[in-house]
Amino acid sequence: MIFENLRIGRVAVHEVFQRAEDRAIRPPALAEHLETLSPEALGAFRLRMTEALAGQTQSIQMRIARHDAASYLTLVETLIGAADNDFLAQSGLIANRLAEAQMARRIPGGMLVVFDGTAGAPPVPFIGVIKAETQAGLRRAQDGARVIIEFLQNIFLTPATRLYKIGIIFQDNAAVPRPSGRRAYVFDSNISASNREAAAAYFYEGFLGCALPSDGPYETARFFDLTKEFVRKSDLDPERKRDLIDSLYVFVRDEQDATFTADQFGDRYFPPDMRDPYTDFMRHRKFTPSAVVRDTSQMGKRLHRRRLKFGSDIELSASPEALANKVQLEAIDGELVDGERPRWTRITIREALSGEQ
Repeated sequence: MIFENLRIGRVAVHEVFQRAEDRAIRPPALAEHLETLSPEALGAFRLRMTEALAGQTQSIQMRIARHDAASYLTLVETLIGAADNDFLAQSGLIANRLAEAQMARRIPGGMLVVFDGTAGAPPVPFIGVIKAETQAGLRRAQDGARVIIEFLQNIFLTPATRLYKIGIIFQDNAAVPRPSGRRAYVFDSNISASNREAAAAYFYEGFLGCALPSDGPYETARFFDLTKEFVRKSDLDPERKRDLIDSLYVFVRDEQDATFTADQFGDRYFPPDMRDPYTDFMRHRKFTPSAVVRDTSQMGKRLHRRRLKFGSDIELSASPEALANKVQLEAIDGELVDGERPRWTRITIREALSGEQ
């Protein structure tokens, strides 16, 4: 596990604010001292972080894209081993950096927790940041013999909310040039294993200087899904759409080239008037223009069978080969209803019925 043998060291808590109506930066409220957490508070803090990052459901390892002298990586590495006063001052620079990265007014403010520690065996130092949105809530408390309800403001990192983002930089080997010897992990409550683009770009890219990883299994599956979406939304007739999707299955699953690009598929299978719109669509959805390592290991059964849906409750399931060789689909005019003829589908299957489920 990433956070095996986790130890939390120093903690500084600053507050960053939503930009003003004219989009001017509102200076953060910087901490004047490091936090002293009780054992209970420290345990809860550690639990929130390990639940978020160790579960791997909404956290991913990022690629460190910026590592120059002005980068976030350079800044946070000055905190490792720094004296307490220097740690507090440098953590304030991190709060200023986040305020600058939050360029849109729609981005809410919140508390910024900057902390250091170690994890792993042997222990590896890290610097972590948490941006947590605040809430208001009620607490039941005892005042002598009387039970009272207290209204609390600016609550954050509660078990009931996931309104926070975490960035962790591990320094595995400080002796090698950046970014080698460093690892970056990001948690964002909006992302999932199948939808990594939902992560807030201002946080991982503008603030942390990281980028989404470009790995074969993920990019192969994403190419498949995006291309299928483009075909389905096109103005092509149903039969031509089926042909293109059949070609997509073959291209992803059966081609022998180790790498591919989206342009290769577009140039090979799309008519000329669809190639530029396809390129624009993939660029808009931020699919990499670079070559992708062909790897279908994370696609499960998605390439094994295709499901065609007719209306709201009729489906036809078959392998791509069977659909191509043994199934004929034909659009026909249906029976006249209220002066109109609906479109029906005639299905011819060149096999006898062999069972029922």
